[in-house]
Amino acid sequence: MPTTGENSVSPGLVMIAGGGGFLGTATARLMASQGWKVVTLGLGAPQGAFVREGRVHHAEGLIQRQLFHSAVAEHGKPDVIIHAAGGASVGRSWDDPRGDFNLSVGSTVEILDFIREEAPKARLVLVSSAAVYGNQGKARLSETDPCVPMSPYGLHKHVCEELVTGEARMNGLDVSIVRLFSIYGEGLRKQILWDIMRRMTADPETTLELWGSGEETRDFVHVDDAAAILATLSAMRGDGKVRLFNGGSGTAIRVRNLASMLVSAAGYETPLTFNGKARSGDPQHLVADAGHLRDTLGFSPKVSLEAGLKRYADWYKTQQS
Repeated sequence: MPTTGENSVSPGLVMIAGGGGFLGTATARLMASQGWKVVTLGLGAPQGAFVREGRVHHAEGLIQRQLFHSAVAEHGKPDVIIHAAGGASVGRSWDDPRGDFNLSVGSTVEILDFIREEAPKARLVLVSSAAVYGNQGKARLSETDPCVPMSPYGLHKHVCEELVTGEARMNGLDVSIVRLFSIYGEGLRKQILWDIMRRMTADPETTLELWGSGEETRDFVHVDDAAAILATLSAMRGDGKVRLFNGGSGTAIRVRNLASMLVSAAGYETPLTFNGKARSGDPQHLVADAGHLRDTLGFSPKVSLEAGLKRYADWYKTQQS
């Protein structure tokens, strides 16, 4: 994915909050391969050959400014901070709203405090979520649509956006915000794909009942493509404005069709049915208008949904052997 020419900068030091998570690991792996010095921060380090080869360093601990200060003492000041930490589940946010608030909003406050104290020239890339849009009933959502979140998770992500936007306005922080849609891929151990594979492999011949009507639409983006978006934004020099992007493919897939594709990719013929019940915080449609991302960053997904689902099914089977 090309950067924006004169606005692009050479790889430097990037710190990834939440770098041991699903998206953080993929981003650390990609940016290390591009020549960045990568430091991940958080509870749990990324795994993989790129870590064992010493291409990524890790600072273990809660996402608090003291952890960043310790990382600076060892590795130097960051050119870029990617904030990929925080709450990661709509369902869990209903069960523990305060905990989700602390994970998302609390970590954002800590990172902003660190930037003010020690790294005011760093660029910040904030990983947000399409959940900030809520249930608007539109076939596609653009960055200019209002934010009306319908879950604590979405609300807290929107608060994080407001915090970093205010910091940019008041103190000149260089900020990019990416509202990611349905990120999937090898290593994801939750949400619909994991649930289908787990239940289907346990009993392939019994009808699998899923939530909703099956007519809901979603926008699935492979984690490798999501990492490429973050890496590209990390290499962009600030232009004095907050950059806001939908992190989606722009292609809608009905949940019914998605489930059938995964069943086929896994080599099963498991029957599917839907219970017609909507879960709290689940909108009818959540699909990106990806025009701004495509036109500004030249982004187009490299991993097709068909190929990505096959990779996911194959990976899942290796976890069970």
